[in-house]
Amino acid sequence: MALVIGHRGAAAPAPENTLEGIRAAALCKADYVELDVRLSRDGELVLMHDESVDRTTNGKGLVGDLNLEELKALFVKGPAGSSSEDRQIATLKQAVHLAGQLDLGLVVEMKEEGLEGLVAEDLTLKKSIVTSFYHSSLRELSDISDLMTGIIISSLPINPVQLAVWAKARAIFPERVNARMIKEAHQQGISVFPWTVNSRDEARWLLRLGADGLVTDDPCKIREVADLPAEATGKDNCQYYPCHHFPDQDCTHCFCPLYPCKDEELGSYVRTRKGKRFWSCINCRLVHRKDVAAYLLHHPEATTAELKSLPERLPDSDLEKNDII
Repeated sequence: MALVIGHRGAAAPAPENTLEGIRAAALCKADYVELDVRLSRDGELVLMHDESVDRTTNGKGLVGDLNLEELKALFVKGPAGSSSEDRQIATLKQAVHLAGQLDLGLVVEMKEEGLEGLVAEDLTLKKSIVTSFYHSSLRELSDISDLMTGIIISSLPINPVQLAVWAKARAIFPERVNARMIKEAHQQGISVFPWTVNSRDEARWLLRLGADGLVTDDPCKIREVADLPAEATGKDNCQYYPCHHFPDQDCTHCFCPLYPCKDEELGSYVRTRKGKRFWSCINCRLVHRKDVAAYLLHHPEATTAELKSLPERLPDSDLEKNDII
């Protein structure tokens, strides 16, 4: 079953990065909560996303310029909620203690470089993942601890899986994702947790693509989707991709693992009404062929040129004889 990870605690119903947010995520039956950590002036890891406290609290100043006592005197803004203590800026140690009591896992994002040793020391919870945009920091953390790590990416690099492998990470937290990335990650034993997913439709789509879990501001809403039985995608139930539904042929790939192949024989660039340019392969028949689908299953690294060279619609006996599957 896919994991539900509360973003910044549970940023929709509660103030972000607070003990109150952790409690809210637990009430929503989240599996993990994601929290951001920065270093105070006196060397304590505290929960804070921004470099300064201006946006989220009733105070002003850089986190690194304030000591823990000064930070504790501030309150995090948000909807009316629980006790004042749960609205204070909390330390990572406090979050670890509370998450342990609530049987929640923690996803801790290092917002700065150089926090590796302190995170390894403070993050004593068994169910923990450390993430960062600083992939070299994750690699260093893997050298000094047994903590599970995950790279964060906000674009779709040419080879995100190799970035994770280099960082010695066992997870990828992507803002953008496609089916091919998920498939390649799983082949390397790497989990994929897209962020930030706040729509039920988007959640269903990503889970169909094979996401291992979803990072969300609203864990109550996404929990409902994650708990639904897994759906097999076929010609009669695909809500998302405008497939051709060829006669007697189920969809093999709800989302083509080669997209965007940019092969001009298979597709072309088009523009939306708003003028956005994107690659469309709506008229491509290639991955709907059973022989191509069988070949792709066992040769996920195949190129479009390789697939186009396959003889079309060989009988099953010939497929076996020619070692396509």
